[in-house]
Formats: sequence, C-alpha cells, structure tokens
Amino acid sequence: MGPFSPSRPARALPHLLLAAVIGGLISLSLVCDGATLPGLTADVNTTADPLASAPETNGTEVIQPAPETNSTEAAPAASGEEEEGPGVEQHPPKEKAVEGEDVVFSCTLKRGDPSGVAARWIHERLESEHTVLEGNQTGEDMFADRAFLSGDSAGGDYSMTLRNVTAEDRGMYLCVLTLADGTTLKGSGTKLSIRKNLSLQGLEESVGTIVGVAVAAVGVVGGLIALTLTQFREKLNCLQK
Repeated sequence: MGPFSPSRPARALPHLLLAAVIGGLISLSLVCDGATLPGLTADVNTTADPLASAPETNGTEVIQPAPETNSTEAAPAASGEEEEGPGVEQHPPKEKAVEGEDVVFSCTLKRGDPSGVAARWIHERLESEHTVLEGNQTGEDMFADRAFLSGDSAGGDYSMTLRNVTAEDRGMYLCVLTLADGTTLKGSGTKLSIRKNLSLQGLEESVGTIVGVAVAAVGVVGGLIALTLTQFREKLNCLQK
C-alpha cells in the first residue's frame, strides 16, 4: 500500500453516508404516506353510498303499504245512490209497427214502492193530448177494447199493450205514475210510427181489378147479345115478307 492510499474506514464512509441518505428518504416517504393515506381514507369514507347508507330493513318495512281508503270519503257516493229518488224507465224511445199489429209500450217504476201507484198513459199527437188509459180503463173511444195494462203492476211494471194499431195511433206515448204520497213521475216517452200494410193494400187493389174486369166482361157480353138479337129480328122480318 502506497503512502497516499486511503484506509478502509475512509473508503467506507461515502457508502455509509449514501445509505443514511437513502434511509432518511425512505423514512420521510413512509412518514408522508402515513399522513396522506388517512386523509384519503377519510375522504372516501365521507362519500356516502346511497345503497350502503340506506338502513337495513326487513320485508314488511321495505314494501310501503297502500294508502288506506277512508270509508267516510266513499260513503257520500254510496249514500248519494241510496238517496236517489224513484223514477220511471220507459223504452224504447222509438217504435215501429205495421197497421193491424199489436204494440207493447214498456213502463217500469225504479227505486220506488209500487203499492198504491196509479198509472196513466197519454197519447200526444199534433199538439193535442189524449188519455189512453186511466188505471186499466180506456180514456177515449178510439182506444176502447184495444188498450190495457199488460205488465205486473205489483212488481212495478206498468207496460201497456195497444192492439190492432192504425195510422191514427201514431205519435208519442207517455207513461205517468202517481205514487201513494202524491208524487207524480213521468216517463221519457215512446214515439210510435205506423207503416201501411202492403199485403192488404195489394189484396184490395187485386179485388178491385177483378171486379172491374168482371163488370167490363158482362157489359161486352150484354152488348153482343143485344146486337145479335137486333140482327135476328131484322132477318125474321125479311122472311115474313
């Protein structure tokens, strides 16, 4: 070893210093990591997960019960229907018939007591009013023996049957009911339209044609007989001369 050769301790000193510096940096890094990571952890924890933060609930608590219907709120509607007064149901609004047919006009008492009810049927036509039935009695001669109550009046059915209708029967038919307490109820009415019976009309025309042809034939035959007799007399006079 020469006079200027460094000793072993002197050569190891730089390595020790380097190791100390590296160790210090590592320690400083660990200290910084220890101070930073809790902060990050705290930030992560403070961000609430909506699913994780929701309180644990059992099945009965998760399903929200339907709002209870207040029976007192539904009561007015039900009571309104119950409190609705009696009325008259008359149908159909329009009816068609052929001359000679029978027609039934429907009339029913709704939501009322049929006991002691008086029924009346009215016929309106050309701004005039006629009583068809008063109870079960015909009001005018034109409806005599043709109109009568055909429903079960004890059950609230006051329907009327009109037989053998004619063209004069067309118009509006109204059912009027008078309750035992004096209340008068009137139906909406049924309008009756009458059509001609084409079969009867054709038969009448056929009979008239046959009679006309027969009369014409008799006239022709009579004329021929008269002409023949005249010629026969002339020839007979010539023979006598």
